[in-house]
Amino acid sequence: MPTVRKDINALTDAELDDYIHALDILRQRSEVNEDDPTGYAFQAALHNGFVGPDGVAIRCEHNSDRFLPWHRAHLYYFEKLLQEADPPRTQNVTIPYWDWISEQTPEKFPLAFKKPGLKAPRSSAAALLPPDTLEIVTTETDQKEFAGYPVGDLSGDDGRLEGGPHNRMHGFYIGGAMANPSSAAEDPIYFSFHTFIDLMWAEWQRRNGMPALTSPDEVLLGFASQPKNKISAFTDIADLDYEYEYTEQLKAAFGAPPSPVPPAPLKLLATELLSPLDANVDIVTELRDKEVVQLGFKVPETKGRQLRVRLDELKVPNTGSYMLRAFLHPSDVPFQPDDGEFARRFGAGYVALWRSHQHLHGGHNGHDDHHHVSRKARFDVTPVLESLGADDSDLVFTLQFIPAPSATGLPPHPLPPIDEVDFADVRMEVYS
Repeated sequence: MPTVRKDINALTDAELDDYIHALDILRQRSEVNEDDPTGYAFQAALHNGFVGPDGVAIRCEHNSDRFLPWHRAHLYYFEKLLQEADPPRTQNVTIPYWDWISEQTPEKFPLAFKKPGLKAPRSSAAALLPPDTLEIVTTETDQKEFAGYPVGDLSGDDGRLEGGPHNRMHGFYIGGAMANPSSAAEDPIYFSFHTFIDLMWAEWQRRNGMPALTSPDEVLLGFASQPKNKISAFTDIADLDYEYEYTEQLKAAFGAPPSPVPPAPLKLLATELLSPLDANVDIVTELRDKEVVQLGFKVPETKGRQLRVRLDELKVPNTGSYMLRAFLHPSDVPFQPDDGEFARRFGAGYVALWRSHQHLHGGHNGHDDHHHVSRKARFDVTPVLESLGADDSDLVFTLQFIPAPSATGLPPHPLPPIDEVDFADVRMEVYS
């Protein structure tokens, strides 16, 4: 019979106490020996990073199709350690998920995360939850766009769930240790946060007929010695003998039925370079100087099925996280990003850049394809164009830089990573 992962707010007092008890035992092991692989510190370091005896850097997988299966594996083996911590008391312990798309309490975080054993310094500042999480899970049908592209695929890198809601939650909403990938798993909220990411992936798989994974034979970094170590082993949660208990809120959120016939895959027809409105400025320099850059946008005669704007070689920052918001609006409409109506009508999405691991950038022999120094970013402008109707002849595509707050939620310190903003070019893509 599969074990059941529950919403942390749905746990009984005894279930929550048993979960914290198991966590405490893993922490005690690390106090005795920080290199104990069954201890909390070692398990956190699998994500946060360390250099093995062979010189290979071990850490989490990001910016590719390895992201979701790597974290599923991390949760799977960590949960096994919890269950084996102090049986029979802990034998049925599972990692509770934090449903951060449903309104649950007036507090920013579930009240359980104030209890000893789950409490940690985090940002107390008010922040908006990512507005597109549910839409990504319920309407995105393309495997690579949702879950990420294989390493080396020139079409892209991370998927929408990672490059949007995941990164935004880490750097803009939670804060504390979670604001930095080199410390994120030190906060026990990491495990409940990523368990919900895993739930959303499982839900997406169910809705889309369990499509085959794109890199099934890849061995997951840090798990080579485990009995299950390839991406293919973490395809289906049923094969891993666990399932999720949905609250009534989640049942309602995911209530929309999936499309009976998924749309045909998009095919790239053409690309066109976009240029600044002021031909005398450099795009990157303008964005760094003013935190906003505006580019001319002319709709092609053949619109195709979808129009996107693509940023190539967008640098992953080292000193802090930030977000780029995109807008497509008529040239005679002033840019007013703080105006709710303007943002609703002309917003074309965002990309959240979570800061890279500051250390461990070099792998064995200086090669490391697990750390990405740059990535692509895409903004689907089709919905805005459809809403504009015939009024799409003279448009402006605007990018706005927004720095993440500090780990405490205060203004960024040191200064925002505006000087790290860098990319090669901006292009319009036409898809059939």
